[in-house]
Amino acid sequence: MSGQTTNIETLTQALEAFTRSSQAMEEAYRRLEARIAELDRALESKNRELALTTEYLSNLLESMSDGVIAVNTEDVVTRFNRAAAAILGYEPAEVIGHLFHEVFGRVFAAPRIPGAMELRAKSGRMVPINERDSVVEGHGKRLGRVKTFQDLSEIIALREQLRQMDRLAAIGEMAATVAHEIRNPLGGIRGFAAFLAQDIPQEDPRRRLVDKINEGVKSLDRVVTELLEFTRPVELNLTRCACVDIVRDALGYLEYEPARISIRMDLDAGLRIRGDAEKLRQVLLNVLLNAVQSIEAKGEIHLRAEADDTYVALSVRDTGCGMTEEQLKSIFSPFYTTKEKGTGLGLALCLKIIEGHGGDIKAESTPGQGSVITLRLPRTE
Repeated sequence: MSGQTTNIETLTQALEAFTRSSQAMEEAYRRLEARIAELDRALESKNRELALTTEYLSNLLESMSDGVIAVNTEDVVTRFNRAAAAILGYEPAEVIGHLFHEVFGRVFAAPRIPGAMELRAKSGRMVPINERDSVVEGHGKRLGRVKTFQDLSEIIALREQLRQMDRLAAIGEMAATVAHEIRNPLGGIRGFAAFLAQDIPQEDPRRRLVDKINEGVKSLDRVVTELLEFTRPVELNLTRCACVDIVRDALGYLEYEPARISIRMDLDAGLRIRGDAEKLRQVLLNVLLNAVQSIEAKGEIHLRAEADDTYVALSVRDTGCGMTEEQLKSIFSPFYTTKEKGTGLGLALCLKIIEGHGGDIKAESTPGQGSVITLRLPRTE
């Protein structure tokens, strides 16, 4: 009996020890569970902070005005920001994951010669850039490289425009000097030719030579007048002008053969611009004369005006011989002409007048299919 009692006591003690152990384990589990929950909350907070930081850095990268291209150690593109896409024309998906040299037509490292700094755009054009390279490192290891760059196309174009303006200024000074030097003897030639005409009868064969002298003097005088007008600053008498009135005024001075050339107008009588009516008539007449002279047989000239909230675009479309791309590049340059008796100052003066109005002039053409000259001028209600 006493042995049985001892076994029961032992079993009871064992159960009590097991209960205490279970309670201790349960308490430890609760503490562990609380700790895990605490760590989960801390991890979630850190993940949110990391996501915010990543998003901030991504937005910062995307908002940069400089192009950014990052590559890994294998020169595979890993980052391509919005500015780089705008400059080079690629979408990020077309670039990321591809080798740098396969996409941009050169190795990653910036050339030592500044003039050789170019990247190939999606269109195939080599874009001039100013670039800088940096190494990306982390945990003591090299992770890749990053390139920041700016598009120099506009700056190069502005430099060329500045050089062109300097050349034009020099030409203008020279032209003004030459024009004044020519005009004085021209007056004498005109006077002597007038005396000769008085002494030579109309039926005399020599009278034809006098007439030729007078024609030559008139032609030279016209060239001198255009030269002087081109070199002077544009002085404008700005008023509210109806487009249709300017067109009709210019057409009144235009000499053409209605049987050979038809003129069609598509103009809104209510469209008005702020400009010098006389100068604009001169511009439009010059453009119309070029259109007439470009039509060799039969053809049409179509005048059309379109407007937005700020500008009126007046276009003159002809069905003439058209121009080559090379001619298009030069038609507004002084002294460039394709006409046998042209001075090459007509369209250059037109450009000067239109720019003086705060507008612009554009030419489009295809050989054999005609040309379109568009004058864009500030609108007034």
